[in-house]
Amino acid sequence: MSNRLNSLLSSEEKAREKVEEATREARRIRTGIPAEVSKIENEYSSELQKYEKTGMEKVASELALLKEKQNASLEKRKKDLDSISGDIAPRALELIHSAIEGEKR
Repeated sequence: MSNRLNSLLSSEEKAREKVEEATREARRIRTGIPAEVSKIENEYSSELQKYEKTGMEKVASELALLKEKQNASLEKRKKDLDSISGDIAPRALELIHSAIEGEKR
């Protein structure tokens, strides 16, 4: 019976050690959680900044392209207006002279 008692006491001691070890491990994990959360938040923040930067670069690139197209269109329209102006200027002078002649009579 002494042998059985010693065996039970030994098993109880081993179980207590396992419980203490599990408790220490749980404590270690619990204390590590805030650090892990912080690490994840930092990674998320960093990825978000990269995504925003990439998005802003795309927007800036598209704006530059649209501005370039707009300027090209503006220059074409200016040339068209200059051309039309050159075509109607002689006719406008004729009409002005005709109007002046009509008033003189």
